[in-house]
Amino acid sequence: MECNVFLVGITAEENLTCPKCGALVSKGDKFCKNCGAELAWPQEVVPSPVPAVPPYERSFSMVERFWKLVVSPSEAMRDIAGAPDYSGVLVIIMFQIVVAILAVLGVMQKIRFVGPSQQVSWIWGFVGGIMAFAVILSGLVLVGFWMLKSLIVKHSCDNGSGWTFKVAAAVTGYAYISDLIFGVLGAVVVWVLLPQFTVDVSSVNAATQSLANFTAQANWLKLWYSLPFSFIGLAWKSYLGSLGTRFGTKEKCSLGRAFVVFFVLGLVGVLFGFINRW
Repeated sequence: MECNVFLVGITAEENLTCPKCGALVSKGDKFCKNCGAELAWPQEVVPSPVPAVPPYERSFSMVERFWKLVVSPSEAMRDIAGAPDYSGVLVIIMFQIVVAILAVLGVMQKIRFVGPSQQVSWIWGFVGGIMAFAVILSGLVLVGFWMLKSLIVKHSCDNGSGWTFKVAAAVTGYAYISDLIFGVLGAVVVWVLLPQFTVDVSSVNAATQSLANFTAQANWLKLWYSLPFSFIGLAWKSYLGSLGTRFGTKEKCSLGRAFVVFFVLGLVGVLFGFINRW
């Protein structure tokens, strides 16, 4: 005997009917009670579970990240974007402050104060106070500029990726390693080429003129030697930042766009620093 199988659907009124004779049936029925036709119910499709993506595990320690930023920037920035942290950035900023202190001390060694001992002692005390204030201020400025720059980078390079501020801040901060390295090189060059100066504190006019001459020569050295280093370092920092941004945004922000954002922000900082020195 030929057996016909009918698929039974649910109507808008949630009533089940036999597709052969139209009689009302129940969902549990296998055969129509009116005409005996075999009923088949559509199978519910169960969606396959989406496999969970395991969280990224950090590959390099802090020291290894510093080294990789020099020898293999792509590896380092991929790891930083995948497992961001602030500790490495704060270490870089701390060393930048230390380098600035050593640079100032090196420059001060080029100056010899002569005259009454009381005046010499007072001048050294005054200079020491200015240096301490400058160190505290520079640290605050570095941290503040890092936060501001990270915020601008996050919004300028998002492109719908939804990356977090922590990733943007880590990428931006680790890129400052170029400033640290080129800051050391620039400080060494200026210290080596800067001549010795003697300042006679017994005469205010003579002391003022000597310090003015010393400052002028120091500024020219910074212009002709530190400025080229600053631009080379800026290009390197922008490259590092653009790599980290590409990885942090899951490649939704292009390398070129991120490079331009980092370069423009860095250029503003470089020009502002040199204008202040002059």
